[in-house]
Amino acid sequence: MTEDRSPTEPYTALRAQLHTSEFLDHVRTGVVLINVQGTVVDSNQTAPQMLGRTCEQLRSDGPFGTSIAPVDNDGVLLRRDQFPWATTLRTGEPCIGVTIGVDIPERPRRWLLVDSHPLVIDGEFVGVTIYLVDVSALRHEYRSLQLLNEVNRFVMTPTKDTDPLQSVCDVLVADGSYCLAWIGIASRDVPGKIDIHDAAGTTEYLYDGMVSSTATEAIGRGPSGLALRTGVTHVVDDIARDPTFEPWRERAAQFHLRSMLAIPFAPWGQRAILCIFSTNPYAFDDSDVRSKESIAREVEFAADQVRAKRRLEEALDGTLLSLGILTETRDPYTAGHQTRVGALGAAIAVHLGLEIKMVNLVRQAGDVHDVGKIAIPAEILTRPGRLSALEFTMIKGHTTIGHRILSNASLPWPIAEVALSHHERLDGSGYPAGLLDRDIILPARIVAVADVVEAMAHFRPYRAALGIDVALAEVAKGAGTLYDRDAVESCRAVFDMGFTFESIPTTDAQVVG
Repeated sequence: MTEDRSPTEPYTALRAQLHTSEFLDHVRTGVVLINVQGTVVDSNQTAPQMLGRTCEQLRSDGPFGTSIAPVDNDGVLLRRDQFPWATTLRTGEPCIGVTIGVDIPERPRRWLLVDSHPLVIDGEFVGVTIYLVDVSALRHEYRSLQLLNEVNRFVMTPTKDTDPLQSVCDVLVADGSYCLAWIGIASRDVPGKIDIHDAAGTTEYLYDGMVSSTATEAIGRGPSGLALRTGVTHVVDDIARDPTFEPWRERAAQFHLRSMLAIPFAPWGQRAILCIFSTNPYAFDDSDVRSKESIAREVEFAADQVRAKRRLEEALDGTLLSLGILTETRDPYTAGHQTRVGALGAAIAVHLGLEIKMVNLVRQAGDVHDVGKIAIPAEILTRPGRLSALEFTMIKGHTTIGHRILSNASLPWPIAEVALSHHERLDGSGYPAGLLDRDIILPARIVAVADVVEAMAHFRPYRAALGIDVALAEVAKGAGTLYDRDAVESCRAVFDMGFTFESIPTTDAQVVG
């Protein structure tokens, strides 16, 4: 307890309330007594230690004094009339569960859970009792768990379009409340140099002359370079005083950067670093470092997964393209038809609001929807006259043949199913199964519309090209009876927005002549 407990002091009763429980000096909860004028009367030993102050400082200028600028749970500076004890003094009511952040020199920001209760003696309101509980570790663990959950969200369900490196930078800034996060890759051209790969937050610090002309010899010798070169995480508690940050100190001050963490990791087997900056000094304690190192390992795994997935999907695209071209070499008059149907189908799927994964699958399904024609005699495919009933039956067989070919290849759903069902019609008049309405899967309904529009718009041996307007009018006439109404409306919409078949890239094998 504090000294000089004179029985004649004005607030003996308040002090007596505290000293009836001597054990309070040995608990982790800070206890402070304040009189009705807002002056600290006494405290246990824990309170000043928790606030990085002496008992005398606490009694002379209050819990925070003038040197500490406390913030609320969102990091916004608190006015003095917003302090919990100020509210209790003003209203006479308790103020419970208020989280306050305090910055103590040479220590990480400390988060305190503050309760203030009115102190009434003999029916008279004589002051306030303040209880302070340090919840810094709990808050750090909670925030770390939040960050890990956000990172796991894109790590566990990566697509070929996922960018884990940029995503983790975005998460650290948006959900971790850090002012800057960036990822650097070891330069292949300049030894010791780091190429910035992804960044979020105060990126002006990086891209507007981060390395000054006086710092050229320091390339690779700063905290990020040290982490990259040694493979050991590097922490800068106070940028304003750390010697390794000397070449960049002035610029860091312009952007209010006070501390940083540099973590080495190896996405795709390349040497890289994740750098995180805070506007607070001493922002990264051991718990923070461990959690961010875990995040770096998660992102390393995700980057490798995404690259592998991207390569697999690119290989699948290449295989499907080759299969489609092989089919179309047997019918040069329809060269490029499947690619154009795939592109239009994907555009319709986007307009319908389907997820990007399904959009890609619709495109891939369109790219090979007629693959079964590989088994149809070329003489029938290219014949200019009207087909006989037998010949048309053979043509219709391309749907089941295509389904069999693609099913045997174990391709993702619904590629084989689209090949089977793209000639089905809502009223049951289609083939091969005469399916009705919702029995036809959505991807097949989309490709059916794209298939009819593309076929009518282009030349065929048995007729001249009819053009886009006629093709759109035809599917519009059958909307709701033959064709999916939403797919028809989206098809017209994408052409109104500028979609053209002419803009779709072709290969040499897809060019007639």
